[in-house]
Amino acid sequence: MTYVENSREPLRPVVDTREALEECLNALREADGPVAFDTERAHGHRYWPKAYLLQIRREGAGTWLIDPVAFEESGPADLSAMVDACGDAVWIIHAASQDLPCMRELGIVPPSIFDTEVAARLLAKPGASLRALLEVELGVKLRKAHSADNWSKRPLPQSWLIYAALDVDYLIELHERIAADLRAAGRADWAEQEFAETLARYSAEPQPRADPWRRLSGITTLSSPRQFAVARALWLARDAIAQRRDRPPGWILPDVAILDVAARSRERILTGEDLAGIKAFASPPGARNLRVWIAALDEVRALPTSRYPAPKPKSTGIPHPRAWDRVNPEAAARWAKVRPLINELACDLGGLQPSLVAPPAVLQEALFGLADVTREDLIDLGARPWQADFLAPLIGEALAERT
Repeated sequence: MTYVENSREPLRPVVDTREALEECLNALREADGPVAFDTERAHGHRYWPKAYLLQIRREGAGTWLIDPVAFEESGPADLSAMVDACGDAVWIIHAASQDLPCMRELGIVPPSIFDTEVAARLLAKPGASLRALLEVELGVKLRKAHSADNWSKRPLPQSWLIYAALDVDYLIELHERIAADLRAAGRADWAEQEFAETLARYSAEPQPRADPWRRLSGITTLSSPRQFAVARALWLARDAIAQRRDRPPGWILPDVAILDVAARSRERILTGEDLAGIKAFASPPGARNLRVWIAALDEVRALPTSRYPAPKPKSTGIPHPRAWDRVNPEAAARWAKVRPLINELACDLGGLQPSLVAPPAVLQEALFGLADVTREDLIDLGARPWQADFLAPLIGEALAERT
């Protein structure tokens, strides 16, 4: 095992000028082969999940660290030239679903990707984290630090930059090793299908979430429409402040404080005097915006009860299988027959996760709404062809046995 604490080559200065960016792009154009890529965000420190540092490496070009904030003008930077500079090269990204959304904001949408995490899962590797894979596959042990730090900080400390560079230093070699394993296992085509789906899904414009305030931790403890109206009003007020200040909502007002006020509002909506007597609102951070919270409660007080939110959101999809016995007994019977066979199939395929073989949303929609499930049905519902090739005959045989 080789313990690595420094990048493979002397670190270049962070790219934060147009001249330095052009130098980076020229190096990428003149290099060959796949592109290793990563981003650093500031999850837990900022509201917006944007990238604060980009790491890119290509054989012949070396490793470059790029500060996207330096290229912002009236909005997110446009760094699409990085894709153009790399032509049709495949981009190697570990856990691409986490990086692609913030890459899209910068105009960075690769032509194709190789996700080392997804590939490791398709091979049923015992550990799919980057550090676990580097240790097992390449005998390289990286020091673990800075992943949860505030990457919006400027200037970035040198030790952080070294950490960032290490995230791409060995990614190309790791890709070669895992790609060879996929070919040997006959799963390279599976991987290509998964990579394409990941790229398409996470590079697309995100759809707004319906009633995001319902994700409040502990909201299931509430019961009356008035309580939900209070929770919604306080959540929306907090979210507006968090967006404006670019801070995590929990830093503005903890979920538990919102739930406390909502729970106390079963019989009547609290007043400003009531809030002042609650510790979370009489001291930081809640006290800082006390007038905002009072105004939110006043809005609920003026709201007709007919406009209170329902205790439960309106269902727009398939109910959970545990409810099928009551709402669709035939579907429940299909589920009871097929679900154990999915687990057996996943085990037979080398211990894959069942959800990787049969995406839960696809399987549930197919079995809930269809008495006969074909390969085409599964693909139309979102299964990849390799999954449908396994699932269609398995489901067909299982349901045929019932008749």
